[in-house]
Amino acid sequence: MKHITLEEMFNMEVNDILNRYSNGYKKYYWKNGDGEYHEIVELDLLQGRFRTDDGDFSEFEWELEESNIYVK
Repeated sequence: MKHITLEEMFNMEVNDILNRYSNGYKKYYWKNGDGEYHEIVELDLLQGRFRTDDGDFSEFEWELEESNIYVK
């Protein structure tokens, strides 16, 4: 897995949307404080956060300070 910033994740997603996911879908993960990776399953641009497969979430503001986002 590759560590990325929130801005990089947004840029990748916007690019994929505009190109109709011609290169397939990327999977993004969030690494929690215990070192476990959880798939990001929802981006909520209006609320400024994302939700992971275990129901946890992270605020965009937190990820701007220190990113815990990874792409596979």
